Amino acid sequence: MNGSELLHDAGVLVERGWCQGTEARDSNGRVTDVVAADAAAWSLLGALQATTVGDPSTGLQDIGDAVAALAELISDPSLAKWNDSETRTKLEVLSVLKNAEMLAIEQVMYHEFSHN
Repeated sequence: MNGSELLHDAGVLVERGWCQGTEARDSNGRVTDVVAADAAAWSLLGALQATTVGDPSTGLQDIGDAVAALAELISDPSLAKWNDSETRTKLEVLSVLKNAEMLAIEQVMYHEFSHN
């Protein structure tokens, strides 16, 4: 799984359910593990963790590419703190994930082009 796919899949999870204050919650709002069967909502960081753990082919470079793309869009060095801002919305989190996915795709295309 490359960086853009990781960001895309994290976005799919956040679309299903988003939370604040922890990495994941069940359908009753209780804290749970990001990969637990009862997980129903994820923070930005929790969705990235769940996606990474869920695909053993994900390498450090893939995670680095995803985080680098997010870093271009989020000035806060803490994804959890950014996610948990009391003014943050699910739509903002989804937008950042989608825009970071596009950046990661551009980075891959640039590297492929520059190596040919």
